[in-house]
Amino acid sequence: MHLKYFKNEILPLKDKLFRYALSFLKDKVDSEDIVQEVFMRLWQKRDDLVNIENIEAWSMTMTRNLTLDKLKAKKLEFRYIAKIEEKSNSESGVDKLIEQSETIEGIKKLIDSLSERQKQVIILRDVEGYSYQEIGEIIGIDQNLVKVTLFRARENVRKKLLKTDQYGL
Repeated sequence: MHLKYFKNEILPLKDKLFRYALSFLKDKVDSEDIVQEVFMRLWQKRDDLVNIENIEAWSMTMTRNLTLDKLKAKKLEFRYIAKIEEKSNSESGVDKLIEQSETIEGIKKLIDSLSERQKQVIILRDVEGYSYQEIGEIIGIDQNLVKVTLFRARENVRKKLLKTDQYGL
């Protein structure tokens, strides 16, 4: 692999890899270190990368594994940081914006309470926009199991959100 290919195909993945690592580590410096480590490993194996069918999924898997290793070493909790773009509407009042912000924070907390696999699947699908097949490759599970896990994760979040709205629990 040439430097040009690396710059054009692999370096643009930096932001996705960083967001993915950050969603679990919740530490900017550690997340940057993970991404740097992924790029170093990719560069060291640059001649073997031509045999990899989906370099993005492979890079995400490597990021996931390094992130999990870092979490195990530090015994940190998994955290979820949502990538939500708030669109301010000129007709929206301050109260509505505060309510939206509180809802977003509540959803983050609900997703944070999911199992590790459910969190990973919902982040990769709903935040990062990966296909079921790509998620399966990244996490190392069957595509059908990805669909079931995503359904259950969304259902858990929905039920907990409804319970919170109805009972304030």
